[in-house]
Amino acid sequence: MKMTRLLPVFVAVLALASCGTREVNVLPTATATFTPGTFTVSHGEAGTPGWRGGPLVLAVTFGENQITGIDVVEHGETLHGSGWFFRAYPAVPDQILARQSTQDIDAFTGATVTRNSFVAAVNEAIVLAGADPADLVPQISERPLAGDRFIPGFYVVTVPAATMDIDGMPLTANTAADRTMLFSNDTDMTLRVSVGRNDFHVHVGGAFGLGQGAGGHGESIIFNPAGIGGGTWGSWWFRQVVAHQVNDRQSTRDIDVFTGATRSASAIVWGVEQALAAAGGTPGALVPRTVPPVHVRRNPGAPDAPFFVPGHYTVSAPGFGGDVTLRVTLDRDTIRNIVVVEQNETEPFWNMAWPALRDTIYTTQNLDAVDVVTGATLTSTAVLAAVREALRLADPRDRR
Repeated sequence: MKMTRLLPVFVAVLALASCGTREVNVLPTATATFTPGTFTVSHGEAGTPGWRGGPLVLAVTFGENQITGIDVVEHGETLHGSGWFFRAYPAVPDQILARQSTQDIDAFTGATVTRNSFVAAVNEAIVLAGADPADLVPQISERPLAGDRFIPGFYVVTVPAATMDIDGMPLTANTAADRTMLFSNDTDMTLRVSVGRNDFHVHVGGAFGLGQGAGGHGESIIFNPAGIGGGTWGSWWFRQVVAHQVNDRQSTRDIDVFTGATRSASAIVWGVEQALAAAGGTPGALVPRTVPPVHVRRNPGAPDAPFFVPGHYTVSAPGFGGDVTLRVTLDRDTIRNIVVVEQNETEPFWNMAWPALRDTIYTTQNLDAVDVVTGATLTSTAVLAAVREALRLADPRDRR
């Protein structure tokens, strides 16, 4: 396992809702004197805006010799999808708080503009508080600050393709053939984890976030709705399911790595744990978070679009021959896979209904556009009812 850090960083994570004010005694002392108080800075109307044009509005609080809080009042950065804003937040403001300086603050690839906006805005606030940002020498900590989980920063972990088994152990002659950590045994997987003082975010987007090789993965992307072919289609689609579970739960415990991309998903969990351990955390002690049920928000530009809590949902509905039980895999906004767990339908009618329904669901991603198969009405109704129940269970509005 190879792990690097984009720059030397020593910080930890704040709650995702805001970079809230911390007790003064958990922070180091700055190498400058400030005018105590809170200074609100709107950065982006003049100077470098945020990624989407700004402004980024921060409320920065100072004690006599400490920056004690950095609160985000307003921003226009992307919170939906993979949560691009969380590439830089809370890691950047948390680094500033833990280091008591805006010098040498890491950037996460793909969130450089947001990082620069945070740094520039806090620099403006420092000037308003009567100090010079250049006078603030970064404070170094080898462990999380008191009351924190992590040393904040950006951690890069390489999961080797062909030297470990699925449990992260060295390969033996018995495991080398079929138990490698990754399905693609010639291309390593690289994860980038953004870590704040108490929260973290693993990004799942292509070569700049989580991926294998220049395209973001080592497997071909083959859309195979009939099933998961080896680790090809699975490793591309399912990695988002597991990475979003990790982000939503803020834990690597009890993450569902259901068959279809078990190796790729296990590699993600293993890699995130290495990053959190490098950040001074104890991954096994992180209790999965249940509220809020999602790490990112619904896309405001598509308020009626599907929005799910990612995972694998096992559901049943009555058919002609008894219950039809399906396992439905959902990403943030997509039905990724449907596996038949059990069914006792009459074979000719099942063979008539199931392939047609499955493929239409994958293609349309809209159950309202899927008709029952004539001649297999009860079987069709059972399949559609089971998938609808999975979507209901995955609706964050039903889980609050």
